Amino acid sequence: MENNISLKELEKKCRKNSYDCRCSEKILNKFSIYFTWLFSKTSITPNQITFLMIVNGIVGGVFLATGNYIHALMGSLFLYLFLVFDLVDGEVARYKKIFSRKGKFLDFVANDIVFASTFLGLSLGIFNGDCKLFGYALYHNPIVLITGMITIIFFAFFKLSSCYAKDIDENLQESFLKSDRVNGRIKSIVLKISNNVFYDTIVVMLVIVGVIFRLSQYILLFYAGGYILRYFVAVFLKMNNKNIK
Repeated sequence: MENNISLKELEKKCRKNSYDCRCSEKILNKFSIYFTWLFSKTSITPNQITFLMIVNGIVGGVFLATGNYIHALMGSLFLYLFLVFDLVDGEVARYKKIFSRKGKFLDFVANDIVFASTFLGLSLGIFNGDCKLFGYALYHNPIVLITGMITIIFFAFFKLSSCYAKDIDENLQESFLKSDRVNGRIKSIVLKISNNVFYDTIVVMLVIVGVIFRLSQYILLFYAGGYILRYFVAVFLKMNNKNIK
């Protein structure tokens, strides 16, 4: 490995041409390259960075759970580091040319673990804090915890159904894009909402924004309702699509 490689040279070697999400490209990779540069000079492996990423996410969730605003801000910082390291492990893998199915699987597992940790911490923080939802106090309200668990459960349901029916998902999207009954602009908007608002990076970023602006309760409500609706809409479309036997 080149010990004196510049940041620009490193970017060319380890950056993808584009990321799955604009948020990653504009907000996160400006910082990730510095961590990648640092780790490129060590013997640390991409999988070890992924473990660091998991630790950051879990610690972030723990801080969110206290109900204290300063602690929640600290938790947001750890969640932000989780997002940055989510790019760093891939960048280091491309720079060091270390690739494996195990690493790819671990990356998926990391995102699922941190999603659960984030929403469990978020719901506990609202439960323990002084949040209000449309003027209604949520302090020690068990509905908050139920809402958090519903979000995690339907997130898991959606992931499982997509995992076992990936070919059906691809068929549905292809049918939707080819449909003449739906306006092209509407199709574009629907797909952007579906692919971006529920994209793992965007979800965590919105949680961070919600914490900073004391809107955590609204973020929790949005994703609880969103994941329920998304799951049942997906099931309905899969069961009623005539192109799927």
